[in-house]
Amino acid sequence: MGNHLLHERGRWLLHAVQIELLSVGWIAAEAALSAVAAHQSGSLSLSAISMDSAIELISGMILVVRLWIELQTGQVRISKRAEQVASALVSGLLFLLAAYIAIRAGEDLRTHASIEFTPLGLAITAASSVITPWFAVQKRRMGRVLCSTSLMGDAACNVVCTYMSWIVLADLGLHYLFGWWFVDPIAALFLLYFIVREGLHAAEGIKTGQHVHHH
Repeated sequence: MGNHLLHERGRWLLHAVQIELLSVGWIAAEAALSAVAAHQSGSLSLSAISMDSAIELISGMILVVRLWIELQTGQVRISKRAEQVASALVSGLLFLLAAYIAIRAGEDLRTHASIEFTPLGLAITAASSVITPWFAVQKRRMGRVLCSTSLMGDAACNVVCTYMSWIVLADLGLHYLFGWWFVDPIAALFLLYFIVREGLHAAEGIKTGQHVHHH
């Protein structure tokens, strides 16, 4: 019975690693395509999504390594020091991103900056609004089976990213339909709330050495 349970856990761990690798691949694609769309349109909210996704890659890759180590060795945790360094890096980058968004949004509101519509931006945010919640469901299911707080935290992170995608999707849609110049900087300021929360959560990991995924 014990061997059967170990085999089942190994099977779920392998599935979790596969889902996480797909997730990291999607995040990388989202970061790159959002950056291209942001360059084409001049959209601050798309820039924010792109940079947030790039930062999220760090914590995503840590979780892949962590799950792989458990799959291969049975060890649940990687180095606490490595977790703390990653948390400090992610936290610092997120706070820098928050400062950039706040300054840029204020400038865009002051100058009435407008953006250009880009089909790529609409497509990537629409895809993210569907794909990211699917990842959240899968990770939550595996987190419960494996009793993994890291996977549950990653699922929660995907839920937050879904909210962010919906905000940007609404931003681009309203701009396309009505041409409202002020929607983009306001949407970016809404994203600011989530990014600061991510930064604060990552900062907690500097002291605790726990996984840096955002909630």
